[in-house]
Amino acid sequence: MQKSNRFGCHQIFDMSAGRHQSDEEPKVIKLKVMIDKTRNRVIFAESDHEFIDTLFSFLTLPLGTVLRLLEKDMVQLGSISRVYASVYSLDPRFLRTSYCKSMLIMPRNSSEVQCEKLKLNVDHSEIAGKLFVCSDYYPCNNLFSISQNTRCCLCDNLMRFPKRIYDKEEKRSSGEGSVVEVFLKGGAASFMITDDLQVMPASTASLTALFGKLGVSDKNEIEAKTVEVGTKEVLQLLKFALLSKMPLTNMVLNNQGNWVKDTSKFENNQTAKLEKKAMSQNSNSMSLKLIVSKSNKKVLYAEAGVKLVDFLFSFLAFPLGAVVKHLGGNSRLGCIDNLYKAAADLSSENYMKSEECKNMLLSPKLFPHSGFDSHILQVGEEYPKYRYGFEGLEIVGDTNKSEGSSIGCEEKTSDLVVTSESIESEEAASNFAIIMDPKSPTGETIKGEGYLKGPATFMILDNLLVTPFSPTSIITQLNQMKVSPSDVEERTVIVGKDEALNLLKASLISKTVLNDVFNIREPYPKVMLKV
Repeated sequence: MQKSNRFGCHQIFDMSAGRHQSDEEPKVIKLKVMIDKTRNRVIFAESDHEFIDTLFSFLTLPLGTVLRLLEKDMVQLGSISRVYASVYSLDPRFLRTSYCKSMLIMPRNSSEVQCEKLKLNVDHSEIAGKLFVCSDYYPCNNLFSISQNTRCCLCDNLMRFPKRIYDKEEKRSSGEGSVVEVFLKGGAASFMITDDLQVMPASTASLTALFGKLGVSDKNEIEAKTVEVGTKEVLQLLKFALLSKMPLTNMVLNNQGNWVKDTSKFENNQTAKLEKKAMSQNSNSMSLKLIVSKSNKKVLYAEAGVKLVDFLFSFLAFPLGAVVKHLGGNSRLGCIDNLYKAAADLSSENYMKSEECKNMLLSPKLFPHSGFDSHILQVGEEYPKYRYGFEGLEIVGDTNKSEGSSIGCEEKTSDLVVTSESIESEEAASNFAIIMDPKSPTGETIKGEGYLKGPATFMILDNLLVTPFSPTSIITQLNQMKVSPSDVEERTVIVGKDEALNLLKASLISKTVLNDVFNIREPYPKVMLKV
């Protein structure tokens, strides 16, 4: 049955598919919190590795997952929420496969195997850490699917049998009673978390410096409190971490007023600006037609083809940590930048479980086949080798093998495509899993195309709401804007890497993205728009 969501879009499939509500006793983590009673705000919280693991896991979440998790709270995050809404309501005929939509609005996490070990995991899923095969006993040439119930490209049977992914460490674990380590070492170390999500090992020096910075001198102003944090509180903390400068206060003291104030200031004052550089152009540059009002010099909307809209939609697959990395640690998303810096500053030798775990936070990758080879930004794509056995799929070897795809990756990929001619290939005959690209109608296993089926033209509004281009809708849009057809002109721009990064940044913090990114440049070549 169809129903409308908060964007006014019809839900065309079950968004909760694969999500699991456990009947077990709710898990909680206890935090010791120091509160400044005079200012009614949290000074810091004290915790062990379990809560810090949960905090750091935010960096692994794709933007599409973040928006889905926060949707019930009516959270609007810049203009990226409109991109999400555009994908949500897009007619499937514009997509290469039916699974393309869920890859963007329910993207899988490349660190999902690790995150399933968290005591508090806000994105638990029935399919996390699993791939699917067409036969429970003899899968076709070790061919696996990311999505359940897709058709095997060899035998045409539904790929409905799950196979669990595990790593060597999990296989060696000592079982019940052992300390579960995710990103941090599971020792007795204690950490301080400030109100703006700076994380540091607990020490007298850190404590003294924090009290001095906040101007706390009277011990009578301080109150100690122990709070229990469950999944509900973690979701609230995720929301406040994206929108507020004092998320712990917002969560612990339920101080909604400060959150609303911070959000308003954040959206109105922190807009993206282009650097004054030469326009970047390379083989992956994209063309964009801006429709501009001649009288007030504002961008009304834009016309774009499949390549640029694929680029905008791909933001939803980007993990938060990858966004912060590509924006130079300056995403301006609440306190997420502080969280990223905290993960970078913690010593791999003393606190992080391994350098690999640290990289999962600082350089998180896309889930396999979430990228495409014409992408202008170089966000790496995870492509581990899985060895298939009776127990499931074991992660082995380097995760950057050439068989995988990588956005912007310059190295050559394997020419392996699953066809009748390639069945006898050495890879297919081995015990290594071959993963189909769910974006490909033919089930290819190499780097491929994006999510959209071309050719097609789309209209992009200033707030990044994307709809299929229609002359009728253009007239309606101009009428709503009270703009005469004689007052518009067309300007063609090239979107290179600089512009692409600014589109990403502005999408997170602005509701007037096209004007923020493009209307501050020198005049573009223009042509009169004929309507």
